[in-house]
Amino acid sequence: MDERKPPPTRNSSRTVALVAVAVLVVIAIAGIVLATLQRGLPADVAEDATRGASVPMTAASAAALAAEAEARPNQVVFATDSARVSTAATAKLSLLAEKAKQDKQSLTIVGKVEGAAAGKPEHIQLARERTIAVRGVLETNGIPLSRMETRIEGLPAGVLSAKDANRIDVNPR
Repeated sequence: MDERKPPPTRNSSRTVALVAVAVLVVIAIAGIVLATLQRGLPADVAEDATRGASVPMTAASAAALAAEAEARPNQVVFATDSARVSTAATAKLSLLAEKAKQDKQSLTIVGKVEGAAAGKPEHIQLARERTIAVRGVLETNGIPLSRMETRIEGLPAGVLSAKDANRIDVNPR
């Protein structure tokens, strides 16, 4: 009389629904974090940030989203020749800051410059501006300057891809 029943079969649609709910929760949290961050910004900066949200999707913005999706969790993606931190990168940095505060970790912010570009002051300056922008967002999220280090690494020619040249690493230490 004590027959064992086979375990229920996995319902893939249930799994997909759970993943979709988890993604929506993450998006909602990122929206709340961004709204909170914009309250503390000057009116012209906050207005500029919200204006960008209503811009239609272009090939460039689609490429930026794809680059962000390819990046590791500790990498911040920048547009080519830009030191402006995107909305997605701001949300990612907010989460990194919260994790660093919880774990009482210090952070190293690393920009990379490759071979021939290492000798070009404009490439070094762009990497420096990007690390400073990342540091500013982290500081806004409660990480004190004493717990952050910025560094520019010069790498041999041929080692750094174009994608990686537009990324800044934020490493716990």
